[in-house]
Amino acid sequence: MKLELIRQNKLKITLCQEDLNSYGVNVESISKKTSEAQAMFFSVLRKAEAEVGFDYANSRLVVEAMPSSGDLVIFVTKVDNEAEQRLFERISSRQENMSPREAGPQLRSEAERRREEGRASFMVELSSFDDVVEMCHAIPTYFGGTLYSNEEKYYVAVGAGMEKLAAEYGRLLDEGAQSIIEEHGVPIIYRRTFDIIRNRFKA
Repeated sequence: MKLELIRQNKLKITLCQEDLNSYGVNVESISKKTSEAQAMFFSVLRKAEAEVGFDYANSRLVVEAMPSSGDLVIFVTKVDNEAEQRLFERISSRQENMSPREAGPQLRSEAERRREEGRASFMVELSSFDDVVEMCHAIPTYFGGTLYSNEEKYYVAVGAGMEKLAAEYGRLLDEGAQSIIEEHGVPIIYRRTFDIIRNRFKA
């Protein structure tokens, strides 16, 4: 288990498979918010309070979870000011109005529908900067793209229509994972990644 205090109101939790097994939970039980998953979550929060000073008492919490290279990464954000609370309440209200069936498979198909009908951008994960350079040179007709780095990997956001070509060089992320990288990744080049990389680095 790895606990990182990103800032005073944001905690990053990384759980390996051994950690999940020790609590008797898996990704499915966490997504369904079972009693075991909730017990695990608050146990980890108490540990985070003791070890890294993440004080979650009397705060609303927004939780984002995503698989990452065999681990489970959870971001926990404290929602303390009025504007954040109003946004949290809107999100919570929408989720509470969904049946369990709607909150699961139908959300997934909705994401697929959005992609089919015109998702604005896509993001591809690449293992090395050399892969970024190779991809940029392999698609000479594209000039956009934003480049991020996060945990020794690189991520390039590209416009709709370029995702299939870009995905030949890395792993295409779903919208949830893309949002997390856009929020937590380190931006390196804005909007002109393909153009700048081709001009400054040889394949």
